Amino acid sequence: MGFNSQPVKGGYKNMTGIVEVSSNVPNSNTPAEWPGIISRFQLVILAAHRNKQLLLGAQPRIAADRLKRRNTSIALEELKRGLILFKPVAAEEAQSMA
Repeated sequence: MGFNSQPVKGGYKNMTGIVEVSSNVPNSNTPAEWPGIISRFQLVILAAHRNKQLLLGAQPRIAADRLKRRNTSIALEELKRGLILFKPVAAEEAQSMA
């Protein structure tokens, strides 16, 4: 039984290749839908920071029922609408940090 195997009737089916993950984060092939976001990692860090602010009592910048929407989804929606101000990192700086 290999790492990329899944049980199927009559044995195991090998799964090969890379699974594509659907994402709204822009890359060179898609239009920018997330203002100022240059990578998924930056999106996660910014959303986590905003989530912490919301947990500590900051008011959401969108109309959201906190009983129906969690802070993480509120933070992501605020980022997608461009309501969260942050200092964008140039692509060259981002690569030099890695």
